Amino acid sequence: MTAIPQELNQDATRTKLIQAAGEVFAEVGYQAATTREICRRAGANIAAVNYHFGDKLALYTEILKAAVIKREQPAVEALLATKTSEEALRALLFGIFRQLTDPDRPAWYVKVMAHELANPTPGLTAVVEHVIRPNVTLLCTIVGRIIGRPPQDMKTRMCAHSIIAQVIHYIHARPVIALLWPDWKMTQEAIEEIASHIAEFSIAALKEIGKSAHPAHPQKSTTRRSK
Repeated sequence: MTAIPQELNQDATRTKLIQAAGEVFAEVGYQAATTREICRRAGANIAAVNYHFGDKLALYTEILKAAVIKREQPAVEALLATKTSEEALRALLFGIFRQLTDPDRPAWYVKVMAHELANPTPGLTAVVEHVIRPNVTLLCTIVGRIIGRPPQDMKTRMCAHSIIAQVIHYIHARPVIALLWPDWKMTQEAIEEIASHIAEFSIAALKEIGKSAHPAHPQKSTTRRSK
């Protein structure tokens, strides 16, 4: 059985329920999944989901939290305080790719999130607030410093989402990439190269955006008003 994150691994029955639920939610999505099927696969009593989690939605929310990227703030915030914004961005991207490509990460993680994004449930709100928003807020802080705009500025937000889009492409499009470039194997070395490329590509673009927003020597208008 694939390893379950330690924070979710409190006892044997709970661990089995999480593993079974992850597989069921990945296969059929939240709406079609039943606690009966989850308990059957886990070899648990039919009331086990309610006993350990409260209800199906609470269990699903736990699965969603495990499926998304964990918070990278502590290490990156410390780096941001002592190093450059560019170094902080590289560290954040490497951390994200390490998590997404962790060999101990169950295959159902990505599939569960794909179902959720296609058909959002109330569980997504908790995941966004507790897991996704902190990471995005940190990314916007880093991006804002590079382009010289506030973290909540619309240009800052769009730049941050452009970076996120690159990461998501390499994760969700892996089957397509494998068909396009059969010789390109997703080894750990290749993954680190991708993270480095996204960082370099993004930093170069952000610096240019920063220059256009704050030109070093703005040209004076040569147009004279007619008298």
